Amino acid sequence: MEFDDKIRGTKGVVVCLRDMGDGTSRLFFDDVAADKEANPTNWSHDSFYTFSPMFSNSELEDMSLSAQHFEQIGVAVVARLLALNGRVK
Repeated sequence: MEFDDKIRGTKGVVVCLRDMGDGTSRLFFDDVAADKEANPTNWSHDSFYTFSPMFSNSELEDMSLSAQHFEQIGVAVVARLLALNGRVK
């Protein structure tokens, strides 16, 4: 695909970054549902999925997490998307 056809799956994962106020931050992952497949404009919260370990703010801001932590974040997102869409083997 060379352009955005504006078609999306109706289930997704949203990730937010929360400053915990003590020099650390955590990523939170929540399931969301789209209002429609074609050019969805509203995504609503469906359920809490998981959260990351605490990371130091400086590690995050410098993008210096370990390769293992970056991999774990990516695996958590892809695994959840597969599960939400019934594609887990």
